[in-house]
Amino acid sequence: MIRSMTGFGRGETEADGYLFRVEIKSVNHRYFNVNLRLPREFSHLENRLAGVLSSRVERGHLNLGLDVETAAGGGSRGPRLDREVLDGYLEIVESLEGLWNVRKGGVTVEALLGLPGVIAWEDEAIELDDASFLAGAESALEAALLGLIESRETEGRALESDLRDRLATIESWRAKIEERAPLREARERERLRAKIAELIGDLDEMLVERLEKEVVLLADRLDVAEELTRMAAHLELFGAELDADGAVGRKLTFILQEMLREANTIGSKANDPEMQQAAIEIKSEIEKMREQAENVE
Repeated sequence: MIRSMTGFGRGETEADGYLFRVEIKSVNHRYFNVNLRLPREFSHLENRLAGVLSSRVERGHLNLGLDVETAAGGGSRGPRLDREVLDGYLEIVESLEGLWNVRKGGVTVEALLGLPGVIAWEDEAIELDDASFLAGAESALEAALLGLIESRETEGRALESDLRDRLATIESWRAKIEERAPLREARERERLRAKIAELIGDLDEMLVERLEKEVVLLADRLDVAEELTRMAAHLELFGAELDADGAVGRKLTFILQEMLREANTIGSKANDPEMQQAAIEIKSEIEKMREQAENVE
């Protein structure tokens, strides 16, 4: 079963008097890429949590946010006056005295407190050692991962259904080409006979040379059997990959590239409106499948 690279998961757990909350969002990415936001004092543990993610998710760009607060509520020490910043503002006010009739007495406390940086909100210190923090963080992370994987699998099922429908459509068009090919071959052979008849009166080396060229061109122009056979094999392989476990997105993209190559060759060889139209329809479906496959893990 395939999985999408788009998903979301949330998890939380309570441990050692703290509440751990984890949110994970994932989007398309060619490889595995992760961006983590942890409490500042535990940022050195990012690689540990990234390793947990990479063991469960193979492709996609993941954004993980981890918040920790006391289980009783709160989560900050409250406001703190930054005297250094305030003194800087006051120095500016004093330097403006006498200019444009600016008076320090006209500056209110409320105005000062509203200036950027004067009031700072400090996060509450998390009084946990690394081991205790990791225990709570990994527990919440596991819950978030379960939600993330479930959402990716849900979207994956929708992707799989769409891809299988398009596989069936391509096979239908391929079968029409296969059915039409013998009729086209018979018509081309008749055309060749007519051309040979035109040349019967000139039994010389020029005739032989022209006949040989016609035979070579005919053989190359008519034969799409190999392309049709390879196309059928690609369709079967693609369906098998949809049933496989693990990350198959890049395999699906490669198979679609090969399918497009065969469709282009069939279209260039067809020399028949119905076969060419069928080849165009096949290429259209392949392009739509490639867009979908880009979101498969």
